[in-house]
Amino acid sequence: MNTNRFRRVRAVPCAVCAVLLVLGAVTAQDGKPSAPQDPVAEMNKTLADAGLVVDTKGKTIVVPAVMGRPADPIEFVLVHKRGKAHEALFVTDVKASILNTAFLLLGFTPGENAKSVERDPLPTAEEVAAGVPFADVFPPKGMNVWFTVRWKKVDADGNEVGLEVALEDLILDLATQRSIEDVEWIYLGGNLAPLYRNEPPVFIGDYEGNLVSQVYRAPPNHLVTVSHKAADDDERWWLTETVPPPDTPIEFVVHKDKPKLHVERDAAIAKRRADEKEGAKKDG
Repeated sequence: MNTNRFRRVRAVPCAVCAVLLVLGAVTAQDGKPSAPQDPVAEMNKTLADAGLVVDTKGKTIVVPAVMGRPADPIEFVLVHKRGKAHEALFVTDVKASILNTAFLLLGFTPGENAKSVERDPLPTAEEVAAGVPFADVFPPKGMNVWFTVRWKKVDADGNEVGLEVALEDLILDLATQRSIEDVEWIYLGGNLAPLYRNEPPVFIGDYEGNLVSQVYRAPPNHLVTVSHKAADDDERWWLTETVPPPDTPIEFVVHKDKPKLHVERDAAIAKRRADEKEGAKKDG
């Protein structure tokens, strides 16, 4: 486990900081910040200008992005172009504070990041050799969020067809050689903190550019974290054969309610496991 991602860094979580930053982007003709004439209209314009489609009735956010070109194991599902694209599935031009505003409009509230707590007393050399960890990892807590991914491809007849899959179908668990299972995604909401001492706070995600994590990271400057029993392993995740070609335009869809694709996927996994269990009984 890479314990560096759990280093103790304090920042101030902020449920409304993204909205304030978006509205604060409005400036007067003299270049100084000014209060928008119609805050709601200005916010909606900012979201639309970023390419986001926010459906408050359907409880979804459509984020424009492209399929990445990861060179290393996957540590992030979605990053801004200034984020860790070499470890990410998808890359977008949408800034963290603007995407976070869309989350807030759907009624998301910030959760609690995963924690790593050093064991006291520390394990003995014999225990370490037997696989006992130096620290206990506690999963994140908060509101669940689901993701689907849409893109278009040309079929064998030359026709353009649309595809939509659950995000999980695109992430390969190298330990099982299957797409990731028993996974959740938890909304965190990012952090507001100064970059340097005695400077005003900023939305850190706008500077780091990391939006949705595939492994546990601290401090929680990203918007969404994975929750999985092996999420402290940063070398376990890769791409399935279902992913589109690099640089393919995609729509990364955020869902507040569990989509049908995920309901069907969970049912298929449960059936496969039941069949495998029944087969093992017969073989036994």
